Amino acid sequence: MITGKSPQRFTAADQSGERITSGRVIEEQKNYYLIDIGESIARATIRGVLKKEKKRVCTGDIVDIGIINREPLEALILSIHERTTWLPRPPLANLSRVFLICTIREPETDLEAIDRFLFTAAAYSIISVLVFNKTDILNDNDKPELDRLISVYEKAGYRTILTSAKTGLGIDSIAAAAREGVSAVAGISGVGKTSIMKCLFQDRDFRTGELSGATGRGTHTTTNVSLLPLPNGGYMADTPGFAFVDVPEVPEEDVVTYFPELEREIGKCRFNNCIHDGEPGCHVQELIDIGEIAPWRRDHYLKLFHEMRDRRREYRGKEK
Repeated sequence: MITGKSPQRFTAADQSGERITSGRVIEEQKNYYLIDIGESIARATIRGVLKKEKKRVCTGDIVDIGIINREPLEALILSIHERTTWLPRPPLANLSRVFLICTIREPETDLEAIDRFLFTAAAYSIISVLVFNKTDILNDNDKPELDRLISVYEKAGYRTILTSAKTGLGIDSIAAAAREGVSAVAGISGVGKTSIMKCLFQDRDFRTGELSGATGRGTHTTTNVSLLPLPNGGYMADTPGFAFVDVPEVPEEDVVTYFPELEREIGKCRFNNCIHDGEPGCHVQELIDIGEIAPWRRDHYLKLFHEMRDRRREYRGKEK
């Protein structure tokens, strides 16, 4: 039974008499695709014209298909709808939001990883939700740090959720936030991504490696991308190694627009070309000095700014 909310569908017939409908690709196998068409799942291959056009079909795509057989349900993929978002690795189309799973300890918080995740998601036009997991293991000394991080990121404009896979805290909030479209969980190894997926899909077997004694991190063993329908609508992607490791290239002057609390201050510095790196009259520095903006957020923005500038210069150098 398919419980996820399927894409809008239509039914017609092409000149060959095939019934035409639309659905979402929920899994890509070696020689075929599984398509959710609402009332059932169709096994589909690609029509020859798409192969000639070298159009890549991937999980998350909304496609038009022609039904060629009812028992079992088989189809041909005729066309691909325009994508709203696209991630190249792992290949995933039309991702609406990503839940970035973080922890205060086991493993300890990696603020730079969080900010690079948030930057990458924004660059791909994907909504981010910060999930602070493993709240059940926090002690009294950890809670002030958790409260501080929540304050910083909520003030910046991000939604946060507290979770515990052990107690079930916050799992319903994740499911509610993922009710529309396609969602995914991301984060460094060991933060509990697989444990959260197990809470969301209790009848499904998710396997993960044990935590490493050297790094305190685990390894997800999933080998292909699939979309799992949530009971109240929407899909959750089960993906291998989904960690936004490929930071997309953007013009360095645009990096600031992917840090919401910095973007709000554009035009308020003494100099229009201020990059918030110690220039006189920098309004962002004034806000950092009074505790309105976290200094590490500015530092991570600058690191990405210089990274993008170096990429551009390296590219131009190769052109000469």
